[in-house]
Amino acid sequence: MVRNNSIQGRVALERSITFKDYVAIGFGVMIGVGWVVYSGQWLISGGTLGAVLAFIVAGILFVPVGKCYAELTAAMPVTGGELAFAFKAFGPFGAFVTAWVLALAYVSVVPFETIAIGAMTEAILPRLVTPVLYEVQGYPIRMSALVPGILAGLWVAWLNWSGARDTARFQKIVIVAMLGCTLLFVAIAVVRGDLANFRPLFAGAGDWWRFAPTSVLAVLVVVPFFLGGFDCIPQAAEEAGLSMKPRQLGVAILTAIAVGVCFYVVIIVILSYLVSGEELTRIVERKDELPLAVVFREKFALDWAATTVLVAALLGIISTLNGIFMAGTRLLFALGRGGLLPAWFAQIHPQRHTPHNAVQFVGLIAVLGPFVGSAALSLIVNSVSLAFVGAFLMTGLSTLRLRRLEPGLKRPYHAGTINIWVAIVVCAALCMLMLIPASPAFAGGGTIAVFGVWLTLGLALYLYESRNNRLSPEQQSRQILGDYS
Repeated sequence: MVRNNSIQGRVALERSITFKDYVAIGFGVMIGVGWVVYSGQWLISGGTLGAVLAFIVAGILFVPVGKCYAELTAAMPVTGGELAFAFKAFGPFGAFVTAWVLALAYVSVVPFETIAIGAMTEAILPRLVTPVLYEVQGYPIRMSALVPGILAGLWVAWLNWSGARDTARFQKIVIVAMLGCTLLFVAIAVVRGDLANFRPLFAGAGDWWRFAPTSVLAVLVVVPFFLGGFDCIPQAAEEAGLSMKPRQLGVAILTAIAVGVCFYVVIIVILSYLVSGEELTRIVERKDELPLAVVFREKFALDWAATTVLVAALLGIISTLNGIFMAGTRLLFALGRGGLLPAWFAQIHPQRHTPHNAVQFVGLIAVLGPFVGSAALSLIVNSVSLAFVGAFLMTGLSTLRLRRLEPGLKRPYHAGTINIWVAIVVCAALCMLMLIPASPAFAGGGTIAVFGVWLTLGLALYLYESRNNRLSPEQQSRQILGDYS
């Protein structure tokens, strides 16, 4: 069903996404493949209880961030999320910088996921691995990885071109299948594991209380980067079904965070239950990137269980690709509709009411990713964490500023003032940790350089579009904020 647009000349998208769809989108982007690749390192760095506490603490710290998103998404359910929030609070330039930084994250993750799909397919079906076609900085490119990655990119692009309803329905199917695989290997782990493997509870030898704080912190600095994904929900807020209430958008954001934290905690506990710390260290030191699958295959000789883990990981990658693709295309569409990017991005399909030009643009990037390989994308992908945290910080600041500028704004979901300040402090601290060279979470000089180049390019585009802007300030506000201008 198409939204009845009360603003003349403002193109609108189909309204068909349900509460469950939004939770599936946020949770699906959040889980990805990180739990398969990094779970072993989390246990080595923090111990069983240290790693679990790190995720719980991070989840608690992210709740205030989620509440800021919940308040503004419910108050202004329009396409673009952070773009609209920052525009309302800080004007066009602040909105463009926020959205442009976030666009780097979304657009970068899309080809990374198509590359990962190819690599995971080879891991699941090693007999089908083909000879190397060529290399990019030492990373091999094979037809057996190219084909799955390209097909996945084309499929997700077609879903997003077809309509929000199809995209959301596919996301739910993938999430249900992934959770089904997870329950299967968790059940096997419960039977085969040993409580003695939970030790050490914290990394280090000696009195536990000496090592507990450092064990938790060692994992905590990286955990927030695995909890991103709930921010994709505001990007498609304008496409909420007519039966959904604005407050439900905020609840969906917080639900996605809670479910994501629970999922990661279960994975950590299960891996620790299956293998001792010494055995896990040996597996990780061998550079095995998928320790949970290795444990099932080598320790218990359960190849089918290992394959189930890999299939669950593949489904997690697909869910991330689908959700990020949707968020990225909606953000580009909102930028084009608001006159901050070329109007070409704002064109929608006359029958399907989807941003078909933005879909084609992001789809092309998705399909090209497997041809380049992970080496050329590594610096860009490393910038994603900084981009997400920067967007989180701007959302917190926007929430605080709008409390003063727009006290009469209807807020179906109300975040407490303390939550807003906690969100700002947490996100500011994370930004500093990634920008200070002496920090253990420093993003790296190469990543900062890529970030700087992207911002410079964005500034040039902003100046160009500002000089050739077809919209008056009032029209621009109406295009970005709709009925909430």
